[in-house]
Amino acid sequence: MPSIELICVQQHEPSLLPQLPFAVCSEAVLQSHRSPTPLFQSDFDELRGCIYHLGSPFCDEPDYDGAFFAYELFSERCRDASPARFLEFAPQFVAGITSLLSLLLYASPVGLVIFTTDWQFGPHPARRYRQITEHTFWQRHANRRLRLNALYPIRPNA
Repeated sequence: MPSIELICVQQHEPSLLPQLPFAVCSEAVLQSHRSPTPLFQSDFDELRGCIYHLGSPFCDEPDYDGAFFAYELFSERCRDASPARFLEFAPQFVAGITSLLSLLLYASPVGLVIFTTDWQFGPHPARRYRQITEHTFWQRHANRRLRLNALYPIRPNA
């Protein structure tokens, strides 16, 4: 089950979020929901801030009591790729994820969001990338150049 987790670096408490077309669980303890061996927990342990776990829309339903995961946020092309290498969001979620990322960049006292994906069917080893701007992140997304099982530090556009 894939996880998508964003850390709003140096944020003291989670932001109130607008209505989004997917589930979001936020907390001030930087603990990955991916188990049993999250790829980026050691990175999270070095940071302070709030974490935002993105989930498939059904994860928000009141009677849902299962795992919180983001599989439905991936495009069909991303889900069907064999081997799974690139991250591409389904079109109906792009605007919401864009909005959330912008909100968190604004909310971070240091203007930094750590964006991670962690999927057991994604490529190995995990990769950690240098800082990129929000614009570069979305350019890479459009060109299918975002990698699964990767950590991206994202800064606001200059």
